[in-house]
Amino acid sequence: MKLNIIDKLVFNVMEHVRTAENDLSSGVDFALGFSKKNKISPASLLKLAKLCDSKQMFREEYIFMKACALLEQGKTQIEAFFLSGVLAYFLGQKSQALADFEEVVRLDPKHVNALCNQGIVYMELGQVAAAKKNYVQALALEPEHVNTHCNCANLAYKLGKTQTAEKEFKKVLELDPTHTNAHCNYANLLLELGREEEAEKHFKKGLELEPKHVAVHYNYAGLLKDRGRIEEAEEHYIKVLKISPGHTKAHCNYANLLAEAGRFKEASKHYRLALLLEPEDADIHCNYGQLLFNFGHYKEAETYFKKALGFEPGHVQTLCNYGNLLKQMGLFSKAEAKYKKALALDPKNTYAFYSYSMLLFKLKRIEAARNIASASARQ
Repeated sequence: MKLNIIDKLVFNVMEHVRTAENDLSSGVDFALGFSKKNKISPASLLKLAKLCDSKQMFREEYIFMKACALLEQGKTQIEAFFLSGVLAYFLGQKSQALADFEEVVRLDPKHVNALCNQGIVYMELGQVAAAKKNYVQALALEPEHVNTHCNCANLAYKLGKTQTAEKEFKKVLELDPTHTNAHCNYANLLLELGREEEAEKHFKKGLELEPKHVAVHYNYAGLLKDRGRIEEAEEHYIKVLKISPGHTKAHCNYANLLAEAGRFKEASKHYRLALLLEPEDADIHCNYGQLLFNFGHYKEAETYFKKALGFEPGHVQTLCNYGNLLKQMGLFSKAEAKYKKALALDPKNTYAFYSYSMLLFKLKRIEAARNIASASARQ
């Protein structure tokens, strides 16, 4: 094959990805048509996919891998479809991932990994019955398939079936004591059950197995923060952000930790970084506004509270915090309006009840304040 034909294919695929980043299907159609016309072999497309993988060009990799799958036959075709599904999933193309895994199962009904991965996608799309069906099929074919047991545990945990989830996590770790994700997710379950010491053991084991595992560091930091071990928690947030600088939740929670410690400049920095990553996140705007309010930057705080409500008008925490700011600024009627709106949206919100009652006491509307306090106590 002439090199310039391959170069032309690669150039056009890269240009397609640049101009239509999320439209993978038309890129596949182009690569498939071009390959047929110029007699480019499936093996050559597979080599291009692997080259793109080494350069972290994952959209281009998907296009070449899928074109290979559509031209190839036999075991190579099945694995190319499977890898296409994996790539589509990590690129956020869940419907396409389902279709690719479905093709694998059509070609090889006993492909356990495809059944397992398809179940993951179904679970994330909220199609619980379909996910369960896939997991049952996978375990019927391979009763000790570790990842399927782990996914069953995750599904049970998500559905609030904690006993089933724990049983499955234990099964995973019995089959594979080095399964880091299972240690991490089991630790999260144990935390929810109030078994913090056991949870910490599993977080530590996870980090022993994979010292750079982002989810373990992140979740372990949360445990440490809740237990008042602030310096240790900070160490793990820093490690998360060193490994994954774009981890929005880590920026936000680390900022919360810094804010509680009174470290305004550092907290402000991480809220701003979080907002660069998620500029329309109402929670982050709310938290940053509260930081500014706490340190006396009232006008800036108001700006961020307004932005939060612009993105999510029914954001109860922001309504309460904004009400507190307005109260501090002496704008009592406006503050009251925010509290009333918060309670209309969430009639059981104790923070809204408390904030509103404090305003009423301040205004010497004692009977109204008592009524609000009584209503809160009945919730």
